[in-house]
Amino acid sequence: MFDTGYSAYKNTAVEGRAAGADVHQLVLMLFDGFLEELERAIGHINGRRFDRKAHSVEKMLRILGGLEASLDLDKGGELANNMARLYDHCGQMVLQASLRNQVEPLDNVRQVMTNLQQGWKGIGSQG
Repeated sequence: MFDTGYSAYKNTAVEGRAAGADVHQLVLMLFDGFLEELERAIGHINGRRFDRKAHSVEKMLRILGGLEASLDLDKGGELANNMARLYDHCGQMVLQASLRNQVEPLDNVRQVMTNLQQGWKGIGSQG
């Protein structure tokens, strides 16, 4: 019961933040959500809660899809294409970790996504 209420509260809070956010803030929210879910997935793998792991993996892949959809490949040129390749790489590593029930592939994903998140934060502080 508490979990359902908390989830509803959390979804409402996220929706409220997203409603007033600009594109830059939305991308940062996606990075935050991805990294939070990655930590949950690691916990689920370590705890052998594979049904919950599957939900976390699905959520991470949806977030990666949202990040990739936010790219403007026409105007973004090489940078946008490189970002798309990084998102694809992370998606492949997430799937590999899920199929093998191993957390090691997620270490690389965490590093890549944290670096990208920090870069986006740096862009925001310049503007």
